[in-house]
Amino acid sequence: MTGNHFHVLVRNLKETLGWMETVWQLEPVHRGKTFAVLPFGETLLLLDSSDQDSQVTLGFNSDNCDQDYRTVISRGAIGLEEPADRRWGVRAAYIKGPGGLSLEIEQPLEKPHT
Repeated sequence: MTGNHFHVLVRNLKETLGWMETVWQLEPVHRGKTFAVLPFGETLLLLDSSDQDSQVTLGFNSDNCDQDYRTVISRGAIGLEEPADRRWGVRAAYIKGPGGLSLEIEQPLEKPHT
């Protein structure tokens, strides 16, 4: 078996979808009355209406963390941490999403030549 989707609870589905479409340019592949399905690589992200928000960080691969960070900031995102090299071998930045969501942009760093 392999994973194919995960559920995230959101208090305001309409606002969350609007933010995801505007800032992240993710459009639902399916919408129901109380949920929406967004593409997330080979996995699907299901946003479910709820009376509470899930505290979740969604991670995204990037070929250029700095450029992608500037792009989402220009679309209205609020930065939590600007791009920086991390000890674990990536350049990463963090964005505040709607509700309890945060988003991570991660770019692998090139390995030093030996």
